[in-house]
Amino acid sequence: MEKVVLPSGRVISDWPMVHTRDYVNVLAFNEHGETLILEGYKHGPGRSGWQVVGGYLEADEDPFQAVQRELLEETGYYSDEWRYLSSYVMDANRHVGTGHFFLALNARQISQPDNDDLEDYKIRWVPISELKLALLDGRIMVVSYAINICLGLMAIEKLVKEQTLSRYFARANV
Repeated sequence: MEKVVLPSGRVISDWPMVHTRDYVNVLAFNEHGETLILEGYKHGPGRSGWQVVGGYLEADEDPFQAVQRELLEETGYYSDEWRYLSSYVMDANRHVGTGHFFLALNARQISQPDNDDLEDYKIRWVPISELKLALLDGRIMVVSYAINICLGLMAIEKLVKEQTLSRYFARANV
């Protein structure tokens, strides 16, 4: 609980604030313009669905280091081509945590997943058209995943228009 003094001068003596660890998410694409999706159970929504790679930052860890570590640990994939998308506080009134969102291009497998979490998931590569449908039909069930996907698709669209990524997405329905 925190004491809050609003810009108007009004004081709220017991305002609930929630502080969790900051986290990262990444929307990763392979050389064919397909996106990496983890399919599995998450206890927050209480069901299985599609996820992007992500996890909490370790103590004193930079978000970019964390997202590279998470991609490699959870999937065995690596990328040399990264774009920082944005960072957002997750709750306007209670903070909760800050999500840092990234895009990884030309991801390629360099090792087997080394995930010691309790998570059980399947790695899938899906076309952009299917990813867009999943945003609308409930397969994407966590807001931070949806944010990362939307930001990533907007960034891809911009890069394709600038002809920076035409080699990956020439046939993709961006």
